[in-house]
Amino acid sequence: MVSHKIPLVTNIQRFSINDGPGIRTTIFFKGCELRCPWCHNPENIHYYEEFFYIKEKCVRCGQCVQACPAGAITQPGPEGEYPVRDRKKCDRCMECVEVCSSGALARVGHFFTTDELMKEVKSDQVFYKSSGGGMTLSGGEVIMFPEFAGELLKSARDSFINTCIDTSGFAEWEVLESLLRYVDLVLLDIKHMDTGLHRKKVGVSNNIILDNARKMAKKGVKMRIRVPLIPGFNDTDDNIEKVARFSKELGSSVIGVDILPYHNWAEKKYEQLDCEYLLQGIPSFTSDDLTGYINIFKKHGLRDITIGG
Repeated sequence: MVSHKIPLVTNIQRFSINDGPGIRTTIFFKGCELRCPWCHNPENIHYYEEFFYIKEKCVRCGQCVQACPAGAITQPGPEGEYPVRDRKKCDRCMECVEVCSSGALARVGHFFTTDELMKEVKSDQVFYKSSGGGMTLSGGEVIMFPEFAGELLKSARDSFINTCIDTSGFAEWEVLESLLRYVDLVLLDIKHMDTGLHRKKVGVSNNIILDNARKMAKKGVKMRIRVPLIPGFNDTDDNIEKVARFSKELGSSVIGVDILPYHNWAEKKYEQLDCEYLLQGIPSFTSDDLTGYINIFKKHGLRDITIGG
C-alpha cells in the first residue's frame, strides 16, 4: 500500500446525485492500487499524468510527431492513416499535448491546492443546504493521498459541508482511520467475498478491505456498501448472498446498499488511453436482471437498496 503527497485531480463533477446523499460536488483523484478490468474511470488508475487521444479531432498534421522527443508517435500515413502512439516509449513530457492545435490530445489530471478545491466546492453550497448534499472524494483511490485528503475533508467539515469518501477500503487501518474523523459517510466497494477470486481479478486480497469494514462498524462509522455487479465475476447468487450476510453483520453502521450494474460506457476512454478493454462485447445489465439481487439484500433485512447509487 503506497501513499502519495499530492493527487492529480481529473474531474470536479458538480450536481452529482450518485455519490452520496443529496446534490454533491465529487472530486476525482488520480491513482489506485487495484486493477479492476471493468474500471469505469481508467484515467484514474495511474497516479501520474497521462493524455487522451481523441481520434475524431485529429487532423493528422504531424505536429505531435515533431514535438515528441522520445520518438513515441508515428507519422500520419500517405493514405490518411492516423498517427499511432507507443505509450511504452512515452516519457509523459506532454510536449505533444502542448502543440496539438486541434484538441485531439488532452491532458488527464491537474494539480490543485486544497484552497482552490474548496473554492469550487463552496460555490455549490446553496445546493447542499437544500438537498442534504455535500462534497465527495472519489477516484481512483482517495486513501492513497491521506494528508491532502485529510486537509480537504477537515476544511469542508469546518465549513459545515457534509463529507463522503468513495473507497475500496484497501489501506492500512491507521491511514484510513486518520481520515474517518472528518468523514460523515463512507461508500465502501465490496467487489467479491472470495479472497482468491478477488486477488486474481483485481490484484489484491480482500482481507484488509473486509477487516477495515469491521473496524469501521465497530467505531460506528456510517457506510453504504457498494457492489459493482460484473458479469461472470461476482454476479452469482452465492456471492451476493455472502455480501448481504456480511453487510448485515456490520450492524447499524450500514445504512444502505448500492448495486452498481456493469455498463460499457467507459469503453471509449480505454481507446483514448490506448489501452485494451478486457470486457469488450460484454452486454450491460438491464433493469429486469437486477430484481433478484435486490431481493437477496432485502431478505437479509437490509433496506434502502439503490441501483446506481
